[in-house]
Amino acid sequence: MLPIALGNVCNMVVAGDENGNIYVWKDVESIKEHIGLNMTGHTSAIQRIELTKDDKRMISVGATDNTMLQWRLNSIE
Repeated sequence: MLPIALGNVCNMVVAGDENGNIYVWKDVESIKEHIGLNMTGHTSAIQRIELTKDDKRMISVGATDNTMLQWRLNSIE
């Protein structure tokens, strides 16, 4: 099962995949229209994704690459 996180303050949706990619959408409608950001940083599947309470930072954990990355998120327009 792939990790998904929902924004605490905004309608942001974040998901990870088995190839180490992280996808960020500003809201659910953006998912339907395939408009969002694709970020890479892990060399293995994403095990967990968490957003801070203010949605300004995201923490992602790789399943087998032994990394935990902190991402700063600017507002998506």
